[in-house]
Amino acid sequence: MISLRENWRIVMLVVFLLASALVLVGPVGQSDPGTQTEFVELTGDDKQLTLEQSTITLDNTTVETTNESTDTIVASDADIEVEGEVAERTNSSARVINGSLTITGGTVVTPENTTDITATERSIAIGGETTLHAENSNVTLALERRADAGLTNLQYGFDLSGGTRIRAPLAGMHATDLDFDQNQSAELNRQLAEQLGVEPIDVRVRSGTIEVFSQDVTREEFASALQASGFDATEDDINDGVTAATRENVVEILQSKIDRTGLAGGTVTTVGDGFVVVEVPNAEIDEVRDIVTDRGVVRIVAEVREPGANSTTNTTVITGDDIASTGQIGQRTSPSGEVTGWEAPVTLTEEGAQQFQQQMQELGFTSATGIGNCDRTGGPGSERQGSYCLLTTLDGELVRSNGMGEDLGTELGANENWPTEDPTFTIGASSAAQAEEIKISLEVGSLPTNLDLSEDAENDVSYIQPSLAEEFKSLSLITGLLAWFAVAGMVFLRYNKVRVAIPMIFTAIAEVFILLGFAAVSGLALDLSHIAGLIAVIGTGVDDLIIIADEILQQGEVATGRVFQNRFRKAFWVIGAAAVTTIIAMSPLTFLSVGDLFGFAIVTIVGVLIGVLITRPAYGDILRNLVLSEDQR
Repeated sequence: MISLRENWRIVMLVVFLLASALVLVGPVGQSDPGTQTEFVELTGDDKQLTLEQSTITLDNTTVETTNESTDTIVASDADIEVEGEVAERTNSSARVINGSLTITGGTVVTPENTTDITATERSIAIGGETTLHAENSNVTLALERRADAGLTNLQYGFDLSGGTRIRAPLAGMHATDLDFDQNQSAELNRQLAEQLGVEPIDVRVRSGTIEVFSQDVTREEFASALQASGFDATEDDINDGVTAATRENVVEILQSKIDRTGLAGGTVTTVGDGFVVVEVPNAEIDEVRDIVTDRGVVRIVAEVREPGANSTTNTTVITGDDIASTGQIGQRTSPSGEVTGWEAPVTLTEEGAQQFQQQMQELGFTSATGIGNCDRTGGPGSERQGSYCLLTTLDGELVRSNGMGEDLGTELGANENWPTEDPTFTIGASSAAQAEEIKISLEVGSLPTNLDLSEDAENDVSYIQPSLAEEFKSLSLITGLLAWFAVAGMVFLRYNKVRVAIPMIFTAIAEVFILLGFAAVSGLALDLSHIAGLIAVIGTGVDDLIIIADEILQQGEVATGRVFQNRFRKAFWVIGAAAVTTIIAMSPLTFLSVGDLFGFAIVTIVGVLIGVLITRPAYGDILRNLVLSEDQR
């Protein structure tokens, strides 16, 4: 009878195998695949779209959902009426799972016996799955889809899922070892930006270092500006690229932007000296290029034209630093119910709210003349005197111009406690895509600089078709199986004993299985470098098992358990020393910027640790049970 106490290593191996199976195919290893907002147009008579777990927004159009029966749900000019015995439906296709159907400027009528349809104000929530038909009209749907997690919880990187890879330096230059008072950083930042003719956001001053992120500034101009500010600097003191701190900041923000955009599996890493590598599976080049080149700088600018004047004055009143949190985007409507655009609700920080309220009062936005008075095309002779517009800009481009709302203007003008009570308002946008981009930019922050994709820069942009990546995935599996069969064949030829070879091959496979479980639970996106690491783990693992088997079986008869243990310890010392050597050799690759070699190194190191701590000891217990009788143990 096998004792669990003597074979606890085998028990531990089984536990790890079960845990790995759970994280590979069960709910434990599942990570949120995230959502992705897509804008889909339905045009003509025959277009249809099936949605699940989605949000649908309708505006002044006709949308019909039907299950080919007399009971239909029809949205016509944003009015919805539900007719029929809805509670008795059993095969209806008029359903939206975990979503909502939002009607702007319309009404909702539902039968009294409805149990699976609920209506609140201007929205109707329907449980189930929906098929939408656009008839003789154009319908644009803003869809928030959840990514498909696949059969397993494994994630695949650029090589095995296809997509876009961009490798480029960050635009900018910097000077170090500059002596200045940190309390003067803000003034120095403003002064240098003015001398260089750039925005203050394009200059960063901190801890004896000054960086400039504009590609329009030359080294000579940067050195001249430093000299004008009192620094003894020459062109030789100017370094190309950005500092390590800025590079880390860019990587963090880009990773957050990719995650929030819903591009599952995207990674941002650094490689070499100053290069950033962005890999986004299943994404087109233009889509990724927009992410890495758009800095996401959101500003609210107060544009004022005094009564009788032809010119305007612009004052930045809100930046991303003034935003504490954001809400869900939605459509903006006029008091009459007419859709006028999209908006992203935001909450200001207390300091930002105090500054915003003060500026709105000083600039006249809270006065009777300023509230609701935004006339950018007018001038002398206009119906209203002057113009008071709040301009929303994204990366310097105008997104939306709005006047001061009556409710917000009254609060800002009369309520001194507004900054501490409820400093919220909405940022306008012309489209849902712009509103979503503004929301993401405010949530993750703006990039201090972007990737330099100009022709003069050393960059590389590549794209792998998903179909080609699927071939890579199949070939990787075939390569792994061939490696396993080759190793298995050599083991059988050497020992010619099934009871020795079978446990050895099983242990090697168990090691790879546990390693895949680690990849699933850690969210490691597998690519070709990881597959190479897995193959290396198979080879080194079986090599160690052969050392154990040879030491125990080739040194004469194993008569007692003590003899077995002595030989096993001797073999394990050899294996342990080899493992330490491997880990030491691979460790530099895990923290040096060496690109794909990082994946190979991390898989190899984890595989060696799994082998030394779990599978090799378990194989020793299995071999002991095979070669020793119960009395000999």
